[in-house]
Amino acid sequence: MGKKVLDCACLIHGDYYKFEYVEILERSLRRNFDTPINFHVWTEADRNVPGHMIKHDLSDLGVCGPKQSWWYKTQLFDTSKFAGKLYYFDLDVIITGSLDWMRKLNVEKQFWAVRDFRYLWRPNKYVINSSVMVFDATQHLDLWKKFAYNKTHMMKKYHGDQDYVYEYLKTTSPKMIRYFDVNRVRSFRWQVLHGGMEFLTRQYPKKQQIDVEIGPDTSIVVFHGDPKPHQIEKSILKDHWY
Repeated sequence: MGKKVLDCACLIHGDYYKFEYVEILERSLRRNFDTPINFHVWTEADRNVPGHMIKHDLSDLGVCGPKQSWWYKTQLFDTSKFAGKLYYFDLDVIITGSLDWMRKLNVEKQFWAVRDFRYLWRPNKYVINSSVMVFDATQHLDLWKKFAYNKTHMMKKYHGDQDYVYEYLKTTSPKMIRYFDVNRVRSFRWQVLHGGMEFLTRQYPKKQQIDVEIGPDTSIVVFHGDPKPHQIEKSILKDHWY
């Protein structure tokens, strides 16, 4: 019996990212999952997507830009477009190692996401970061519908998609929320760059000794904010972004 095919996904909206980011992410996922994948792309209806990728047309929310485009991620939960287990990745991540640990996650009764990096200076902070998520949309049927019904209000009420998703989960199914091992997923600017920031001083104590430092268990580096992967010249990370 062959290995089960995984459904992996990304989203691209507007012109903030070049389509090269989509292509690099797809290649990275195929390299680092030891199993076949289907690669899904959520994007505008008029954007051309290579035929080997599975395209899902985004409904227009009337917003655009690097931050407003976050809100389109709510459509990952629109089961009229895709229903089932999904491994979602933002475009501004670099995959640095095997992702096979993700295949072992229980998704039938759990929703997995990055623990928001604010825990680095607020240890008791437990909220999600939506850069990487593993979930089954059929377990959260009203997440998209509730947002779509009153999207203008929701986009004013919440700072971004991840805050809305977290509040929805906390209200409807709090026991389902799970966080990836923090050693598996790390922040570029706060944990990898120069060996990590010291948050009491907001300085990099190892700056003179270390360019970048990827932990031995780390397989995903998240570039939330700036810089973006194409802007760095850190050779260790560049070796993984192609």
